[in-house]
Amino acid sequence: MAAAPSIDALRSTVSDLVALTANRAPRDLSLSPRGDWSAAQVAAHMADAELVYSVRIRMVLTDENPALVGYDEQAWASRLGVCDLNVGGSVGRFRLLRDANLRLLESLEEAEWSRLGTHLDQGELSIATMVDKLIAHDREHLSQIRKLLP
Repeated sequence: MAAAPSIDALRSTVSDLVALTANRAPRDLSLSPRGDWSAAQVAAHMADAELVYSVRIRMVLTDENPALVGYDEQAWASRLGVCDLNVGGSVGRFRLLRDANLRLLESLEEAEWSRLGTHLDQGELSIATMVDKLIAHDREHLSQIRKLLP
């Protein structure tokens, strides 16, 4: 079974992201000072990262020490970002993926948290480590969105 604080931290990101982006003017969500990502782009990136972690976690659970590839966040944002101009769509995609991941993580046996995959850049990663990285990623980008919004 998962450690409750990890699951709770992952779950709270959904409500935090919804609260930060709901009922905001599209103009506010699309502001990108100094050419940085806008709040809308950050939300789309969070959904993309959740998709990547969804696959990684499932690979580690079903394969023996699978290779975990990285992805070019900037390339995804520039090539695929045109599909994510609607923040509600990005937040909905994030919520759907996160809810599925939470259900899976809540079902894990204690030993499964230690299963490993090998990331091409980061080396061996356990599911527990991936969850910790995902929590840190969430916190970083929620903070970024808070700073971007007026």
